[in-house]
Amino acid sequence: MPRTSAQPRRKSPTEKERLDLRKRVGTFVRTRRQQLGLSQGDIIEKLGYVSRNSVSNIETGREGLPAKRIYAWADVLEVPRDAFFRFVTGETKRVEVGAKAMEREAARVSTGESELLALYRKLPAKYKKRIREHLQEYAELARSGS
Repeated sequence: MPRTSAQPRRKSPTEKERLDLRKRVGTFVRTRRQQLGLSQGDIIEKLGYVSRNSVSNIETGREGLPAKRIYAWADVLEVPRDAFFRFVTGETKRVEVGAKAMEREAARVSTGESELLALYRKLPAKYKKRIREHLQEYAELARSGS
């Protein structure tokens, strides 16, 4: 939609503002990854990065998140996609991960799924990885009709 005179023009962020945003996002990503018990290697595997440098550079604020991967990052970090997008683009200053976000997520899933998710989140990373591997095997079996 073209901008009308009634709509204020959004000024471009300064280099300092972009750096501050990348650092804020990087700190959130690292903290959330650690809360979930994920390693940088887990992130690389899930998102298809080639090297650990990319993830490390994002976490330290040297690089921003690629726009085409923001939703994938939100899914891996188990945060609401829209809220994470607004955070990464600088529209909001923080991402809601607490009880309110969990309530919204719970509204989208069944009771059984919620129980599975709660149990999964309590597991150490090595067991989470095993469960994901088993689920991928089951999904392949289901697709093949076995």
